[in-house]
Amino acid sequence: MTQFSTIILEGGLGNRMRVAASAYAMARENALPLRVLWTSQWGMRCRFDSLFEKSTVRVGTSTEPFIRDARGLERLFFARPTVKNLHLPRLLQRLRYRHIIHSPQIWHLNQAGFDYETWFRQGHTLMTAYRDFCPWTPSDLSTLFRPTAEVQRRTDERCSGYSAYTIGVHIRRTDHQQAIDESPLSLFTDVLDREAETHGNLCIYLATDDEATKAALRQRYGTRVLMSDAEATRESTHGIRDALVEMLALSRTVHIYGSAGSTFSPIAACMGDVPITILQRDGKGTIDLLCPTKT
Repeated sequence: MTQFSTIILEGGLGNRMRVAASAYAMARENALPLRVLWTSQWGMRCRFDSLFEKSTVRVGTSTEPFIRDARGLERLFFARPTVKNLHLPRLLQRLRYRHIIHSPQIWHLNQAGFDYETWFRQGHTLMTAYRDFCPWTPSDLSTLFRPTAEVQRRTDERCSGYSAYTIGVHIRRTDHQQAIDESPLSLFTDVLDREAETHGNLCIYLATDDEATKAALRQRYGTRVLMSDAEATRESTHGIRDALVEMLALSRTVHIYGSAGSTFSPIAACMGDVPITILQRDGKGTIDLLCPTKT
């Protein structure tokens, strides 16, 4: 029986998508028996199959979908260890797996040029991840993530008011301190003012988790701004589904302006092959992704 290495997706929507794409690239290029499990955790109270069509992707001779929802006792075994569950999942994982990499380690391992292929080939390996660890391509994303018909319908409705020149703006706030500190609203309004002067048919699609930002841009740019009327939340299926619609709507624009430290808009840019500029105080516009994106 094939001994799968298991990767547990953590973090928000963009982080999960980039980790899965990274894992798929690793498995496909190196014929590794990897499987990716989607679990419901804080900040992601939504099943994979509530957002995307059930995966038919296989790697090698495996008969199991490459990515799927955790089921049955897997939901306990692979849950994020917390005080509430007495950190029992971590104990169970240590008893079953000989080699484990946890999410916070991956940045340091990437910097050190860690050999993930050799590590996975040991067998009995488990990784929890919100950061990618292997270069991947936009086609890996499109292979793994096919939005449901309902999500596609809602995206079409959301984009129906686009002009020929619609730009995407993603302003991350709430719990993302780096985006708050390094990507203030003034950087976005400076860019949008210039865009408005240059393009008379400018339309702005705004994706944000902050109601005050919605109000400010609506007051400044009026009907040029399109946005979701729903309040952003990551604690319900409805909220996460709307976030996916936001991501897809950004992917259909001609240029995206994003916030520092967030993977949401870079993933949208990869999905739509759209140029992206990260607006931040130091002007670097860096993107922490192993998928090549335009800056």
